[in-house]
Amino acid sequence: MGTADDLAFDAIKMGAQMLYFKMKNNSRAKAFRAMASEHQLEFWQKPADYHGEIESIDASEHLTETQKMSRPLSMKAKMASRFFGDSPFQTKLWAFSTNRFRGGWQTNCNIMEGRWKGHQMTSFDTLHYEVDGEGEYSSVFAHCTGRLPRAIITPTGVIAGMKRADEGQMLNWGYHKMSFELHDFNKRYRVLSADDKLTMDFISQAMIEYLMDHRKEKWHIELAPAGILISTVFTLAPKVVAQAMDFLAGFIDHIDKDLLEA
Repeated sequence: MGTADDLAFDAIKMGAQMLYFKMKNNSRAKAFRAMASEHQLEFWQKPADYHGEIESIDASEHLTETQKMSRPLSMKAKMASRFFGDSPFQTKLWAFSTNRFRGGWQTNCNIMEGRWKGHQMTSFDTLHYEVDGEGEYSSVFAHCTGRLPRAIITPTGVIAGMKRADEGQMLNWGYHKMSFELHDFNKRYRVLSADDKLTMDFISQAMIEYLMDHRKEKWHIELAPAGILISTVFTLAPKVVAQAMDFLAGFIDHIDKDLLEA
């Protein structure tokens, strides 16, 4: 098969992939629109329509001039960008390593936002493209005021390690591993921090007990200025998004209120 035929085949394949994603997205949108309506939450199917709380996050202090520059995109990413539009969140959530490095290009969809058990939450799907592949995943973000530490709390084990590799987290420059007095907690969770003292304040004995009570749920949690993020390597069903929001609401309730004052 010649070069022209190869290019034509690749274009058809990419078009089919994007059509599949669009159809899948439309199906998910119906389910999340229904969930949003049931719980009095706002819903936006397309990133261009979003006008919610994440827009107000100031990420400038976390961006270097190099990071602010757009990276060269693969042909597939350029095509996807024209088809779906760019992510409204990738730059705003730049402080979050679990979101930052996935894909030279990202877009978001099925964005749901509002109060959940007394806390402001935003959930969203992400589609990302790189030179060597693509992927989809869901995130749930809890908005928080106060001086939050930069910390990553993940389950231990091989599967969790594979997730960290997918997110480009194997080195985590600027973070280092922390240990706590409870040995079983250290066996179950891996905590990385850029600020030991502040992280210790947030991960109190009460928080450790809360995390241990929820260890079977295996959420990957990241704290950074502006909030707390749960990220995945796959898309979540609405009922699982609700479980993630329940968990984050409980997580915030176990933080010393003095630490969350603006």
